[in-house]
Amino acid sequence: MSTYYKHTRVEDANIPYSFQCESCMKNSGDLKAYIVGDTATYNSNFKTLSAEREVKLQEEAHDNLVKKLKEIHKDVKEKEVYATEFKDECPHCHKPQSWAVSGLKKKRFDTPIVIFGVGVIIFIIGLIGYFTEKIEYLTLPMTFAILGVAFVCAAISFIWNTIKINKKIKETSTSGTKNIPSINWEEVQYLLDEEK
Repeated sequence: MSTYYKHTRVEDANIPYSFQCESCMKNSGDLKAYIVGDTATYNSNFKTLSAEREVKLQEEAHDNLVKKLKEIHKDVKEKEVYATEFKDECPHCHKPQSWAVSGLKKKRFDTPIVIFGVGVIIFIIGLIGYFTEKIEYLTLPMTFAILGVAFVCAAISFIWNTIKINKKIKETSTSGTKNIPSINWEEVQYLLDEEK
């Protein structure tokens, strides 16, 4: 039996930002949004990677970070959608800010889709196993139950996300002031300027 090793690399960056609180009107001071790119992964039979493979893995991790930063930048500039990495709790009065609602709304469907997608994959594998292998312990009702559980879990996740969004909207609606954060893109401009 052969052994394989999972090699991963990830890159991250900090984006400085600040905001004037919509409740107490104080400046938040210097804050940093910690952005992590998707993990680059390579499976190998060897514990160590060749120099060439290491470079490719590192390049993939770098490209993942650049892609994420460009997406965040585009969302802010074109849609005024602020990623959830931009924390909105005021360091003085601990109140949330209205601009953060947009990031929550954007991510509302992410977890439910993943949960339901995993359930569908397991359901399909179960159907294939049932009809081709005739696995004794796997029944057709059990296979459909897996899909039902995935649907229920996805629905609960969606409802939970909606509750969090509505709660934040309610908390931020008491203040008549609407501010947006001041983001210092210069810190990551060299990454945003990369051509891909």
